Amino acid sequence: MTSPVPEKRTRARKTAPRMNLPLLIVAILVWAGLVYGGFYMAKDYVDNSIQEVQETNAMNVKALDQRLTSIQNEMEEVKAALAQTDETLTSTDSTRKELNQKIEQLDKQLKQLENSLNILRESGDVEN
Repeated sequence: MTSPVPEKRTRARKTAPRMNLPLLIVAILVWAGLVYGGFYMAKDYVDNSIQEVQETNAMNVKALDQRLTSIQNEMEEVKAALAQTDETLTSTDSTRKELNQKIEQLDKQLKQLENSLNILRESGDVEN
């Protein structure tokens, strides 16, 4: 008589774990799916954020490159203007020197003419 009771107990114990096992497997699969989904969503979010930052940086780099090119062009224009100004100043200086030399020559000639005029006046006074 003792044998039928233990069989029922062992059967009861065997059936309880079998019912919980599929539930446990489903719970583990759901948990694994949620974890995988969370990592996938996080990775997607990070990748999208990185891509947006890269696109923004590319646009900023293009804008800075255009600005740098513009500044370089302006610098070249300023250099050309300075070179022209320097040439003008140099030519003005050389023109001024030439004019000064010409004025000095004309002054010398004027003095010579005054001397000659004075000599002619004196000679005219002597004849009178």
